[in-house]
Amino acid sequence: MSDQTLSTKPAWRWLESRAATIGLWTLLIGTESAAQLALKVGGDGLATVPFGVEWLLAALSNIAVLTAGGCYIGSFLSWMLILRRSSLSLAFPLSSLVFVVVLLGSWLGLGEHISALHWLGVWVIIGGIGLLAEGEA
Repeated sequence: MSDQTLSTKPAWRWLESRAATIGLWTLLIGTESAAQLALKVGGDGLATVPFGVEWLLAALSNIAVLTAGGCYIGSFLSWMLILRRSSLSLAFPLSSLVFVVVLLGSWLGLGEHISALHWLGVWVIIGGIGLLAEGEA
């Protein structure tokens, strides 16, 4: 086999690098969290519209709801790529970082009050993920 044959890789091979893995996880957690926050904003904007056809039409033209839909497409694509390279037994629990980011986003971005019990829950999630990751190493 020639050196040229060994160095020729399909364009998608970049997905196998550690940097790509970190990027995919960042994309997944970011888009999934943004979708949840956008749905909250969109839902608040639709609160005065009676549920029915009028509500559906208003939802389909609400920029926050449309943003959430786009974010869900991004999270789906990144999740599929993550599952190509990771075990589900580690990937699924790691995806719970979305809970942490949504809590932080709702606190910082939406001004919601976060109780001490919620903060404790954040640390339990982070600790659990740390234990699972340690078991994979």
